[in-house]
Amino acid sequence: MYKSKIEKLRDEALEAIKPARELGEKCAAEGRALNQKERAQYDAAMAKGRAIQEQMRAAKADKEVLDGAKSLAEHLGVPGAGDDTGTAKTGRLGLTGKSGKALGVKIADQMQRDNGIGQKALAPAGTTVTDVPMLPESPVALGKPVASLFDVLPMQKRAPQYTYLRQSTRTNNAAPVTQGASKPTSVLGLTQVDAELQVVAHLSEPIPKHWLKDTAALEMFVAEELVYGLATAVEVQVLGGDGTPPNLTGMSETSGIQSQAFVNGSNLLAVTRAAITKLEVAGHEAGVFVLAPAVWESLELARTDTAGNLELGGPVDRAAKRLWGVPVVLSLGLPADTGMLLDTSAVGISVGDEGIETEWSDNTSDDFAKNQLRARVEGRFNVDVFQPLGVVSIATVEAAA
Repeated sequence: MYKSKIEKLRDEALEAIKPARELGEKCAAEGRALNQKERAQYDAAMAKGRAIQEQMRAAKADKEVLDGAKSLAEHLGVPGAGDDTGTAKTGRLGLTGKSGKALGVKIADQMQRDNGIGQKALAPAGTTVTDVPMLPESPVALGKPVASLFDVLPMQKRAPQYTYLRQSTRTNNAAPVTQGASKPTSVLGLTQVDAELQVVAHLSEPIPKHWLKDTAALEMFVAEELVYGLATAVEVQVLGGDGTPPNLTGMSETSGIQSQAFVNGSNLLAVTRAAITKLEVAGHEAGVFVLAPAVWESLELARTDTAGNLELGGPVDRAAKRLWGVPVVLSLGLPADTGMLLDTSAVGISVGDEGIETEWSDNTSDDFAKNQLRARVEGRFNVDVFQPLGVVSIATVEAAA
């Protein structure tokens, strides 16, 4: 807002002093001084320009104050801080599916340069930074399968160090109160969490340069290997990072989350339904199951106890990939004996505002002599668990006797 106002005032100031500038240029060309009438016109134009200049100074001072407040708010992790439009820097992390491929194409394009004959070729070395792909809303359409955990968890751009509030307990003591009596106190269990983004990165093995001369091959290499590898690593950390730096503290390692045991003699359908009940009792809504592929296979092949019919069409919806009406995300970041159920408003992903950095070079070991190069891609991420009671860790196999 202030930026556009300052630009508008600058244009007005230039327009205001235009007559004075033209009079000065005219008299200089004619080799004479301003006459009385011209002097009055000159002074009036300059006075108008100086008045607008004072308005510009005031607007700039206001902008500096606002920028300082936004910078502090962004450091503290306030949603929407640091955005001139007032729009929150939140959305969904687009590192998978079509968004991940689009990011790969964008990075590959920036890795190429004009070879002088109207064609693009891979630059011998360089660094490129691309914005963190952020989808404005959840891309999950009604009745469609969820492709990735990133599709359902909110993402927010953050400063390297930030804070957020975590609600570890909730005791609602609201009740009718007679006139003059003390009001009951509800326990919200809020604590401030000091958090820090961590670098997640990986490096490719040496690749012969001629393999990547073709644009399509370069795009596939970046999107299918570099971006995919980064997304997979982030997902693993979000789910189960052990919290030992530089690892993130994943959801499963966060203190205060709920757990659902696999009762001996029970089955996966009963256990997953019990997990939904645990969320609902805590005042949360079941948003997404996160399961290992083998667990989902077991659920799809589950049969009733009587006629032996498949449970498909009952609690298991193969086409929409839903379990008890709740979307299911398959993840390689979970072991086959553990699943998770989330209230998607209870967890968020934080990313660095600086974007995704990709660097490539042949200046490693004997890569230059062998006409090879290596590429590295990295970004900064963290996982924020706002309400641990909105996360249920599910045992998907019976405990060993």
